[in-house]
Formats: sequence, structure tokens, C-alpha cells
Amino acid sequence: MYVLCVSKRSKLMKAKCRIYVLIITLIGCFGLAHSQPAGKIAKAIAFRTLKFKPSVGDSIDYEYGFLKVPENRKVTGTHEIELAVLRLKAKKPTTRSPILFLSGGPGQSGISYIQEEYFQTLIFNLQEDHDIILLDQRGSGRSKPGLEFPLPDADNRNIFLDEKRAIKLHNEAAAVGLTDFKKRGIDITGYNTIQNAEDLNDLRIALKAEKLNLLAYSYGTHLALALAREHASSIDQMIFIGTSGPNDIHHLPFNYDKQLIRISALAAQDSVINRQVPDMLALLKSQLKKLAAKPVVIAVKDQRFKKVVQVPISKFGLQLILRLDVGDSNDFIYFPAMLYGMQQGDYRILQRYVERRYNQFNGGYGSGISAMRQASGATPERYAQIRSQGKTAILGNSMNTPDIYGGWQNIDLGETFRSNFKCDLPTLFVSGTLDSNTPVSNVEALLPWFSQARQLNVENAGHEDMLPNAEVQKEIIRFFRKTEPIRTSISLPRPRFVSFF
Repeated sequence: MYVLCVSKRSKLMKAKCRIYVLIITLIGCFGLAHSQPAGKIAKAIAFRTLKFKPSVGDSIDYEYGFLKVPENRKVTGTHEIELAVLRLKAKKPTTRSPILFLSGGPGQSGISYIQEEYFQTLIFNLQEDHDIILLDQRGSGRSKPGLEFPLPDADNRNIFLDEKRAIKLHNEAAAVGLTDFKKRGIDITGYNTIQNAEDLNDLRIALKAEKLNLLAYSYGTHLALALAREHASSIDQMIFIGTSGPNDIHHLPFNYDKQLIRISALAAQDSVINRQVPDMLALLKSQLKKLAAKPVVIAVKDQRFKKVVQVPISKFGLQLILRLDVGDSNDFIYFPAMLYGMQQGDYRILQRYVERRYNQFNGGYGSGISAMRQASGATPERYAQIRSQGKTAILGNSMNTPDIYGGWQNIDLGETFRSNFKCDLPTLFVSGTLDSNTPVSNVEALLPWFSQARQLNVENAGHEDMLPNAEVQKEIIRFFRKTEPIRTSISLPRPRFVSFF
């Protein structure tokens, strides 16, 4: 008997999700889909019924199996890969379309979300009258093959010194990955959002479902848009949480300036913090200037080799560290205290950030899933914006370093892929006002293209705050059950910053 172990929402799960994103970042809707040959239909999934112990209550049944799909539909004679699928059957007979959850990253395991108590609360409510489908997208989680590959031992203590070093590491890792994939018979050009979207349509056919409801988060929204463009008739309704549009995979540096301005303003209103840090933004700029003149050296524990190493941190290093957490309210609440400590010559808080990131970047493995981000790319106009804004932005172009610079070759999906399209599907866009990874402006750019769109803004919510929120979950349930009214805004409490003392 195979049993899924579950735990409450924790920093560990959040860290695992970030690891996927960080590997993608430092290892380096849309165009015409490449459908399967005429007459070929997706095979059925041989589900096994297994037991699952949720955080609260008795064990329940779930179904688990694998769907076989072509690795690269553009290549004649391509072999098949396997996608891991979990299904929770509706608790009562229903004619409603199944709800498919599309996780982020790319690279997050959609199935692993069931370990989180907040996610159980949501899906068990939706399960009253919907089948719930969780998927590990191609190349991720339990799906086969996995795209991790071993990296040779290297001295990477200088990864936070300059942008050129980060790009060099990315390209070196990709070269190692390509060699590894060739030995394993993996065609990395098959791992992109178009192929991923065709997997979803094959999954629908295998489930014998006329249509699917999509509950998409972060990169999952980028994927959902690709499916909506090519297979709109296969979708009933869509909910996007933290939207990444067709041309949004690579970020605009000025969006992060705006985020830092918002955080600084909130910190200035905090009666505990503003005594030491009346102007966080000015303090940040002074510390960046200081590090540009002379990097500091931070002692961290290398978890892989069980030893202490000395890691230099330059201006680029601090920019990169801040960029990785500036959209997450669980982390940016420490920023004022960290910067205040640095001003006083106390680097204890910075040390915790550096140690975590150093070990995530030096775990001994790279991931080919980063090719999926690079394949989505950006239009020439957006690349020009990125380059121009990066010259003066507070965090430079650290939010795109190094994954827009190469590594995986000949994989770009083209300009048609990045174009917008008219969509008549009922869609609910949920955005956090403190989410710099997928800002509200992404949705505002898409709204003119959607004739049946609704927008829900969550005040004071960061990228990871929306899906766990009870009020947001109520709106998700109402939308899928087509129940009125639907709110247009939800307010969360202002973030409470952590004092240095």
C-alpha cells in the first residue's frame, strides 16, 4: 500500500517551491501548437486506488497513475514520456467539469501541493461536486523522465560577486545538462509550454472529460493561456492566481523598483521599524553603493560538504538576494532589519539569506526545466525594455540574470507564441498588490483581450499569500460553482515587519 505523507504548511514546503524557481533562475497567448498526428488519441490512465491521510480527519481514497504522451510532437518517431496524475473523485454524482490544478515554477510538483493543509481545505471543498486533478507537468516531480542532472564539483563561492559569473555558471551547467540528456536519450527541445499545453489536452481525453476547469498558479497561468489559445473548446472556466501572460516570463526591472517603493512606504508606517529605518529605500541604496566599493565576506555552512566557506557579497549579490524574496511577504518583512544591521556592521540577518541561497545554488544538481522559461522568451520590444530599465533599476537586471542570456540553444517558441489573443472563456484573475513576480499590471494588459474576465485584487498580498487565504478560497469556490456575487477586492492586514532588536 502506497500512502502519501502530509504535513502542515511550513517554511520547508515554501523553501522546496523556491528551490525549483531558484534552480530555474540560476541554472539557467501563443504560437501554433504541435498536435499529435491525426487519428492518434491519448491512452487511458491505469489508475490505482490508494490511501491518503489528510491533516485533519480519517484516511481517504485517491487515484494515482501515469499518462503516456509524446516527448516531442514535432519529431517523427519521438518516444513517450510519463506524466504522474492524481485524481480525487467528486464526493457526489456530478456533471460539472473536473478541476485541474496547474502549479508554478515551471518545475513545481502539482501533486505535492496536496501535502499542504491550506490546499486540502480548498480542494476538499471543491471535491463536493468536482473531480480534482493534480498533475506533475512534464519533467517535474514524479513524472518521468526527471530533468535533474549532476554537476561536477566546482568552487562557486563567488556566485554573488558579479553578473558575468552567474551567467557563466548558467551556461556551463546547461552544457553539462545537454551531455547528460544525450546519454539518457532526452530531447530537451520537447520541454516547453506548447508541448506542456498539448499534454493537458491529452489528459482531458484520457479522463474522458468534455471540458476541464483550470485552477492555475504563477507559471501555471502561462501554461493555461497556451491551452486556451489552441483548445478553448476544451475549457469550461479558468482561475488565474498570479498571472504570467504570453510575454511576461522575463520580468521588467522597474516593477521591482515599484515593489521596493511600496515596501519602504509600508515600513515607514510601522511604528516599531521606522525609528531605526525611516527610509528603507535610501538605506538600501547606501548599502548597495557601499558593496559596490567593497564587497563583504560572509561565513556560511556548505550543507553539501559539511564545512564553513567564506562567500563574498557584492552589490550584485545583494541585488540578487533581495530580488528572490522581494515578492514574498514572508521574507521581505526582514528587509529593513537586515539593512539596518548591515549599516551597523552586523550581518547576521544577511548571513541567513546568503546561506540559504548559497546552498540552493550549490546542491550539486542542475535542471533542464529552466529550458522551458528560456523557450517562452520575450519579444524584441520587451528585451529592449529589460536592457534599458536594468541600467538604472535599483536591483539592476538581477531578476532576469542569467536565464535570458543563453545556455539552452535553438529552443525559442517564436513571436506568435508571445502574442495576445481574443478569449471568451469565463476567467477570474486574482492578483496581489505586493506581488512583484506577477504584478497586477500583467492582468491589466490582458483584460482587453478577455470578454468574460473578472478581476480580484488582494491588497497587501505577496506572490505566495493568495492561494492559502480563506477569503480568496471562498471566491474560488463561488466562481467554479457559478455562484454570485463575486468580490472585486480583498484586504489583508498590512505586513508586520520584524525589528532588528
